[in-house]
Amino acid sequence: MEQDDDVAGGGPAVRAVAVVVLDDRPVVKLGLQVALEELPEGTRLGELVVVGKVLDAVGEIRSAVERGLVAVVALDGVDRPGEAVAALEAGARGVVLCESSLAELVDVVHRAGRGELAVAAAMAERLEQVMELRRLFTQRELEVLTLYATGLPAKSVARRMDVGLETVKTYLKRLRQKSAAAGLRLDSRLEFAELGRRMDLS
Repeated sequence: MEQDDDVAGGGPAVRAVAVVVLDDRPVVKLGLQVALEELPEGTRLGELVVVGKVLDAVGEIRSAVERGLVAVVALDGVDRPGEAVAALEAGARGVVLCESSLAELVDVVHRAGRGELAVAAAMAERLEQVMELRRLFTQRELEVLTLYATGLPAKSVARRMDVGLETVKTYLKRLRQKSAAAGLRLDSRLEFAELGRRMDLS
């Protein structure tokens, strides 16, 4: 496991940050490498990994955390909060956008390195909205919603999840009840689809 390095004189530990970039364009990696060459005292770039799929990003984040690194994910667009949620659930401490300013990029990486939860300003409000909605439901309920919102009939959802039809109907009932308690209507397929879109489920 990679350990934090102590700065000279017995000062605070220098935190190594792994930046996982969910954008496999070479120019993006090069730009981030240059931007992160000079980080504030107390933080250093441990590694920079470029991936093309969110599942790969999740795997890299978990690996970095297991090795004692602080993980930050860089996304290529503000309209992908679901990917940010997946990264945070995997253990990331920061979310930044590839198009963020140099100052914001360095700030998010440095704050994450200090142990804070840091999110790019353009993403923060949208991410909080998505996380607030997702907290209403269990993981299993979200799985049902994800499939049902695509237009699949309940029988097909049951087959996909390897559960009985009545189980799916129970989950759908719970989804409607919890949504109603939060002031949301789920009376039609369109409303299920809209809720799935708002939570960036895929």
